Amino acid sequence: MVKQSLHFKRVAVSAAAVALLGASGVVSAVGVDRLESTLYPNYVTDDMLLNADKDQQNWLHYGKDYEMTRYSGLSQINRDNVKSLKPAWNLSFGILEGQDSQAVAVNGTLYVTTSFNRVIAVNGMTGDIIWKYERELPGDVFPKLCCDVVNRGVAVYKNKVYLATLDAHVVALDNQTGDVVWDKKIGDYTYAETFTIMPLAVNNKIVFGTAGAEYGVRGWVAAIDADTGAPAWKTYSIPGPGEPGNETWGGDSWKYGGGSAWITGSYDKETNLLYWPIGNPGPDFDRHVRPGDNLFSNSMLALDADSGKIQSYFQYTPNDPYDYDGVNENVLVNLGGKKLYIHGDRNGHLYGIDRANTRKTKYGREHICVWVTPMLQVNWVKEPISPKKDNCRPVFNYPEMDVVYDRVTTNIAPSLDGGKEWHPLSVSLRTKMAYVPVYDFTMDLQAKKMEWKRGEWYLGAKVITFNAGAGATKAYDAATGAMVWARSQSWPATGGLLTTGGGLAFYGDPDGMFNAVNDETGEHLWAFQVGSGVHGNPTTYTAGGKQYVAIVYGAGGGGIWPLYYANFLKTHTKGGGLMVFTVD
Repeated sequence: MVKQSLHFKRVAVSAAAVALLGASGVVSAVGVDRLESTLYPNYVTDDMLLNADKDQQNWLHYGKDYEMTRYSGLSQINRDNVKSLKPAWNLSFGILEGQDSQAVAVNGTLYVTTSFNRVIAVNGMTGDIIWKYERELPGDVFPKLCCDVVNRGVAVYKNKVYLATLDAHVVALDNQTGDVVWDKKIGDYTYAETFTIMPLAVNNKIVFGTAGAEYGVRGWVAAIDADTGAPAWKTYSIPGPGEPGNETWGGDSWKYGGGSAWITGSYDKETNLLYWPIGNPGPDFDRHVRPGDNLFSNSMLALDADSGKIQSYFQYTPNDPYDYDGVNENVLVNLGGKKLYIHGDRNGHLYGIDRANTRKTKYGREHICVWVTPMLQVNWVKEPISPKKDNCRPVFNYPEMDVVYDRVTTNIAPSLDGGKEWHPLSVSLRTKMAYVPVYDFTMDLQAKKMEWKRGEWYLGAKVITFNAGAGATKAYDAATGAMVWARSQSWPATGGLLTTGGGLAFYGDPDGMFNAVNDETGEHLWAFQVGSGVHGNPTTYTAGGKQYVAIVYGAGGGGIWPLYYANFLKTHTKGGGLMVFTVD
């Protein structure tokens, strides 16, 4: 017996196929007892994922492509006609709370998540709902969530969409119906292992990481089989006894070391390496109970995509007392004859790191820092960070800016939100510039001794004060780190960036304005009020031959600023949705 599985979005009968058709229209073939085919509309192949950077029709990854550029070559919407950009449709989520997601586009169908782990499939031209998945979350999960009931999106692969849930499951849904294909418990939310991440599909695996550093969870990145959900590998970001780097944790502090991994990693197709970002140590602010560099917190880990084995690393803020969560994305670029990754960190610096060259340390292979640029006022370092000084290792401004038990340290710059928060930057392949959403605030801190308790907050802080400040969107030469232009705003930059072949950069802000600017100069060209603060990410796609730009909106999300809404919500409202724009 011969059985075929054919995956295509339209049924087309070729001349050769007609020869196989009898009068009844039933397919037959001489010498074949049975000939079958299976139709899976919107089937996503490995080739589609590998070439997502060249596919301008779809948006298949968290950062559009494996490199995480958030750049689309689409140019139907451009500087000349962007003033005519208007809403094509709007989808209300019917839910309050934070919306950190984005629209994933496959052949004109959008898949978008909402807070509380709902998934909606939508017609990308009309906004009509195709199906909805609504998850019933256990009531005791909510105290285990650091930063609202958010989710950052689904991965698409083959005939499934994959959701990582707040109660530490990964769910595979049928992409046509939303029916659950399988539901696997991966972590333990009672321990505060929770998932807000958009998974990554690569090599027939679904890769993801846990949140929970604020509860003293020992962070990890894991992969499961895309077809069955069976475990493939799991790599802890905080090394245990006998593993390289464990000696950078005093005593048993590694057990509660944080290092969560809740932002999607990048994938280098040439080397089969994942560049996965790793977050802050635990406790967040009391460095004195965890002496040492605290590897591999606040780091990038390069992992073998097949085994999860750590190949190399780079750490931004060792023995961090400021909660400078290094979990932000790593954008892979080839510029100036170098293979770099670009990383904007909460510690206030933008980095260009050589991903092809490393140096040997006693903890493994450390990547070489090519350039580093402060994105705003930085006073936690005693001297400028430099590639010429111990490979961009910072020299802390102690004792002045240390976080201690017996006094409040004031006006530490930047605040714990950055710098740059989790909201992703974009690197335009047209301009070779990096576009970064920036927070510009300071904070006051005082440390407090705490005992770790399972499933409870483990911050190590007595005082956390978030002082007045502002925000900006800034553009940098991605080859050198030199700043090209900046646009300031009254509030922190709480939306991700999108750049396009039309010479535009798109981003949203807390006021609810969705903006388009000239990508070369920063000149403001267009804005639309979506009705609630923007904390999600813009994406773009084509359907029916027309380009659309989509933005998820809805005030809320993680970090100190969006959680402190006492005055802000007197003039702003919550409420989430997906708004899609086009030009006639």
